[in-house]
Amino acid sequence: MTRSIPKIREQLTQIENQTAILGHHFAATYDQYAQRLGQILQQQGVYAVYQICTQIYPDAFLQLDYSPRHKFQSQLRTAIAKFYDQLLANLEKEGIFLDSSRQEQIVPEPEGNTEDAEELILLGNDGDNPEEKKSEDSNVPDLQEIKDFLSQALQKEGLSLEMLLPQGMGATEEKAPTVIKTPEDLQKWHLQVEKILHRSVVALSMNINRLLTASKIIPPNLPLHILEMALQSEDDRLAPNREKMPHVVNLLIEKAQKPESENVSPPSTDEGEEDTENDDDEDLSPEAIEELIQRSKRGQISRLTALNLRLKDLEFSDVNLGLIRKQIHTYLKDLTKLEKQYRQLERQQVTAKAELAWRSTWQNQDNGGA
Repeated sequence: MTRSIPKIREQLTQIENQTAILGHHFAATYDQYAQRLGQILQQQGVYAVYQICTQIYPDAFLQLDYSPRHKFQSQLRTAIAKFYDQLLANLEKEGIFLDSSRQEQIVPEPEGNTEDAEELILLGNDGDNPEEKKSEDSNVPDLQEIKDFLSQALQKEGLSLEMLLPQGMGATEEKAPTVIKTPEDLQKWHLQVEKILHRSVVALSMNINRLLTASKIIPPNLPLHILEMALQSEDDRLAPNREKMPHVVNLLIEKAQKPESENVSPPSTDEGEEDTENDDDEDLSPEAIEELIQRSKRGQISRLTALNLRLKDLEFSDVNLGLIRKQIHTYLKDLTKLEKQYRQLERQQVTAKAELAWRSTWQNQDNGGA
């Protein structure tokens, strides 16, 4: 016997309420994670740059006078200190708020009597005139139509809406908070937060690498666009000496045939991550390794090292950050259970509605035949 729709809806509402509570826990925990991450970056990030300047490129660093050296270190401090605020800004651009006072996105919408109305519709007794509703809706002006009309009128006069607004307004639109109602919504929210976390750490690494390049500590022939793709990939082979230097990446850059210094082409994946102390040597034949050595001696290949901050390395280096990540994993397990239960109930609800629709039509035919 199929369960009744109201009972199924009641259970769905319970899971939605549990999802709302879990969503608040997620947001609060991610806020703790982001704050701790900002603190760890001020230690691990600075220390990684210290290693690059003193152990990998000491000669280049010593070429800097006091003033440019002080300027570089000040810019480094500022870039890392702004990470937490920049991360929150990146999240808010996507409608994600970790602040508990702005978590209005994790609130289930009131249901009212929507199920009763659905049952009436399935039974063929909605009680409303759709034509009447359509005529009422057609009388309401559409905001986009008004905006398009004004834009066209202003364009004829060589103007625009942005020109009529005060400076700074209209340039950026804050995205509406993401509404989280179902476990699936919360799962998407979680994945988006993780994506922005990863991108923000990569962006910080690239910003610091640009500072190192601008200060001529890292050689200027480092192709930043290739480096950014390498950092995005999070390939473990790019950091063979993680125990000694966990936050650096090694690249082999092949010089182009053209005389222009900026025309450098990256090596293939197998060659580009090679290091003299790297275990990946077994992936190359002895002849290929010898060829790389000879080309390096001839100046055709140069080895470059850059900053590569990664979340899993930062979590490994800090106990507290690792514990917060474990708590997030625990919440994910709870979310997976809720998501499975919710899908099962949704399926039961669809089946119950289909059976109700069948019975209503079948009964009407029986009454009509009588």
